Amino acid sequence: MLKPIIIYGSSRSKGETFGLVQTATKEHPDIPIIDLNNHSISFYDYEYKNQNDDYLRVMEQVTAHDLIILATPVYWYSMSAQMKVFIDRLSDLLHLRKDLGRKLRGKRLFVLASFNTSHPVGFEDPFRQTCGYMGMQYEGCCFYYQGQDQALLNGNAAQLEKIKLLLQQGYAPHIYA
Repeated sequence: MLKPIIIYGSSRSKGETFGLVQTATKEHPDIPIIDLNNHSISFYDYEYKNQNDDYLRVMEQVTAHDLIILATPVYWYSMSAQMKVFIDRLSDLLHLRKDLGRKLRGKRLFVLASFNTSHPVGFEDPFRQTCGYMGMQYEGCCFYYQGQDQALLNGNAAQLEKIKLLLQQGYAPHIYA
């Protein structure tokens, strides 16, 4: 049974990407969501002076799940700054907390991304390559269009089907105390 968790990184905690998260998990409202805006997570620091921020505590929660869903808007054809910092900090798990880094091996990663302009070319590359480096399995991306182009809006149902199928493969809810 899958134990999914959502890491949500956006400049707006209740913006369009959060709406996508709610839509994608409508049938699974008890999937835990970690809003990166609610945590103090500093930029990566080679000297690990930031090791007492919230990152390692968040990763202790994340590694208890086998499906990690990253939700981010597309900003300038890439992930949000909050999500980039979160991913950059994986470096802490290669040196400072190897025990947590090892727990990521074999985990599955899926991305929820909302966008308002054109489909972002190359957007998935950092996620796919990160999974390869960390020994994780990249499951793909749901690109959800939030603009006015009807042709792009018509593709949203098929995009949402990706996450719904992944969650239907077996889902075990996990609620934090």
